Amino acid sequence: MFKIRIAVVVLITAALASAAGAQVSIGGAQSLYIQPGARPAGMGDSFVALADDASAISWNAGGLGFIEGKYNFTLMHTQLVPDWDDVYYEYIAYAQKVEGLGTIGASVIYLTYGTQIATDPDSPEPIGEFNSYEVIPSIAYGTAIGENLAVGLNLKFVYVDLAPAQFTQDQEKGSGSTFAVDLGVLWKTMEDKLRLGAALLHVGPKIAYIDEEQSDPLPRNLKLGATYIIMRDETNSLLVSGEYNKSLVIVEDIADVATGVILNAGAEYVYANLLALRAGYVYDKDGEVKGLAYGMGLKYKNWAFDLANVPQAEGLKRPFRFSLTATF
Repeated sequence: MFKIRIAVVVLITAALASAAGAQVSIGGAQSLYIQPGARPAGMGDSFVALADDASAISWNAGGLGFIEGKYNFTLMHTQLVPDWDDVYYEYIAYAQKVEGLGTIGASVIYLTYGTQIATDPDSPEPIGEFNSYEVIPSIAYGTAIGENLAVGLNLKFVYVDLAPAQFTQDQEKGSGSTFAVDLGVLWKTMEDKLRLGAALLHVGPKIAYIDEEQSDPLPRNLKLGATYIIMRDETNSLLVSGEYNKSLVIVEDIADVATGVILNAGAEYVYANLLALRAGYVYDKDGEVKGLAYGMGLKYKNWAFDLANVPQAEGLKRPFRFSLTATF
């Protein structure tokens, strides 16, 4: 058997989730609970109606239809547990416009639970070490339908490797895989002051590790959001955003006490297209995550660097998220 630390990490990553309710945080593929991007994080993870960079692949693939520039690239890093250097999340995405076709994209999510220590069932003595991780590659497509509406989809393969066979009680490899699809739509006004977005995420078969009869659901959820630009001129811009998230997975044991709803709100102020200041709020009653998020960004020519600090459940340290984005 392997050290209990991995169970603790799973619970902590679930507590980080601002994309699904607490009643599904016991499900599979914990990395899908974490939405990518330091910019969205600084706005309280309210981004489904904005989705204007390569991370739209994971937020709302419909946003790919309105993405600026021909080439768009983004990556994010966050250390999920501040006291454990080997527990972190990485995200990389690339989107490219294709003339007459739309925008295609690809992304990879990587979540590592760090090094685990295996012990003998009859003794506390360590017998080996191994790494536990998740990796989720995906391909996406988005296109504009006229000047106001865009739609998109994202196909992903989910692979989770918790433990090698020699360290499990049944002597079978503790890994599993499945696939899922995201569907997204984004509508905007002609002057692009108001955007409305919706995304149906992580729709696919359950994931099983050793016992097929004990499979776990993916965190299917529905996102609905709106973004409104209050002010925009040559020097200043200010927008506000709000989002409603509803879990589409029900766990019978706690269905009566869990709502499966998360509310997100945020704002972004940009000065001279160089400096961005952001703030937001996350209200997740089921996951007991209620607090302010904040962040900032610096932009130089085609490059932008963003950071954010996000809330967690009470008693857990607030992690930072770091992103780099390029548009050409």
